[in-house]
Amino acid sequence: MNKVVIFILMYLSTGLSFAKDLIVGVENINYAPIYSIQNGQYTGYARELLERFAKDYNHELTYRPLPVVRLFHDLVNKKVDLKFPDNPYWGSDIKGEQSISYSTSALKYTDGVLVPAKQVGKSKINRLGMVRGFTPYALLDQINAGVIKIKEFNSIDGLLKSMAHRDDLDGAYFNVDVAVYAMKSLGIPSNTIVYDASIPHIDSDYLLSSASHPDVIKQFDEFLVKNKAWIKELKGKYGLAAN
Repeated sequence: MNKVVIFILMYLSTGLSFAKDLIVGVENINYAPIYSIQNGQYTGYARELLERFAKDYNHELTYRPLPVVRLFHDLVNKKVDLKFPDNPYWGSDIKGEQSISYSTSALKYTDGVLVPAKQVGKSKINRLGMVRGFTPYALLDQINAGVIKIKEFNSIDGLLKSMAHRDDLDGAYFNVDVAVYAMKSLGIPSNTIVYDASIPHIDSDYLLSSASHPDVIKQFDEFLVKNKAWIKELKGKYGLAAN
């Protein structure tokens, strides 16, 4: 038997895949320090994590920034090979019955409500600000019941500036790490707007997903296990929780 054929059969028998050129669908928003688009380039914790993975497995990654909702459609229609971040609970109305593979946790996160510091622990949220395209899952029942009214913003910067300089919002719903980072960038004192853990919130995980490459997802899981120490250091570099 031809040696090349033998090599291919042996390689396939291990359950691994060959190096691939992969399109990674990412959210076209400023979500620093986790990820953002700077001068057309995908940057942040996610970029370093994915690039290290790709290098270890000889993949070539091309990042395609897309609006949040459009990204779900492109994942389902297999116009992107991978999506980051993702979670089985997100975009379920778009994903439908599509078979999607998810990795284990690439980063833990908390989505919650930031309020004026003097209101922590006693906040009654009637007017909630959020970034367009995101869903405040922890408060959906109150929103659907009409108890909480939503005001949407195009960016986290716009949302936080409104919280800091106006009084037409009771709280801002967002990723807590990202909001704290954005406040520093905007020069908003950290003791003026703070996370209120007494309000319903979501503690969950950012995952890598794919509708067409379950083998790559398995490789990513393997990568996460093998590189725990390095990933902990990377989280520290970006000021993210190291759990």
